[in-house]
Amino acid sequence: MAADTVEPRRLLVTGGGSGIGQAVCRIASDRGMQVVALDTDADGLAETSAGTRISTVQCDITNEDAVITAVAQASEMVGGPIDSLVAAAGVYRIKPAVELDGMGFLLLMAVNVTGAFLAAREVARHLVDSEVPGSIVFLASMASESGDTHEPAVHYSASKGAVVSMTRQLAVEWAPHEIRVNAVSPGVISTPMLRLTDDPEAAARYLQHGVPLRRLGRADEVARACLFLIGSESSYITGAILPVDGGATIA
Repeated sequence: MAADTVEPRRLLVTGGGSGIGQAVCRIASDRGMQVVALDTDADGLAETSAGTRISTVQCDITNEDAVITAVAQASEMVGGPIDSLVAAAGVYRIKPAVELDGMGFLLLMAVNVTGAFLAAREVARHLVDSEVPGSIVFLASMASESGDTHEPAVHYSASKGAVVSMTRQLAVEWAPHEIRVNAVSPGVISTPMLRLTDDPEAAARYLQHGVPLRRLGRADEVARACLFLIGSESSYITGAILPVDGGATIA
């Protein structure tokens, strides 16, 4: 079988215990992939996915040694090198910049950027050592595209801008090893991290005027975009940032 038609079989998902990461795990498992979810708490996934092929590993992705161990453990669980990664773990906090301290800024960078990098680096190391092609998908955000006065979060925006830059750099750097690197950029998605709906009136106004499709996105819609980018149907796509935002960034 030609290299560009080989489907990934062994998927690692950071942040697989909830939200978009959980949706990726479930859909990928339904499609027959071997899936390992990394999270600080993936018990909910284990409880609601009985009978599937989803394995779980508890891991703090900001801890480099823990990530190294977790990726090695995940590879053992699925009987070979992880050949695809969706780095879905993330933290969202709202805080006006003048009230934000350095530790608060660094916390989001540690999870959203450093954690994503560490997971990707370890997966890439295993792929390079095994001479196996692979695919990595990061989670960016429409927050990296424009400012927001309603939910000020400079630390979140900065972290997702870094993810976009990291995607492009790693796509170039790892292309000689047949490792593709892309990112999905969600808009307002109905997950536990969503804060827009804390104010129903503001949410209704935003969806009416700021989102051409006039509704919230679903976690499974983002998950399917991630799985498209790791699969063989996107075999000539690398370094791309795919918006899944109902048209919000072009409105």
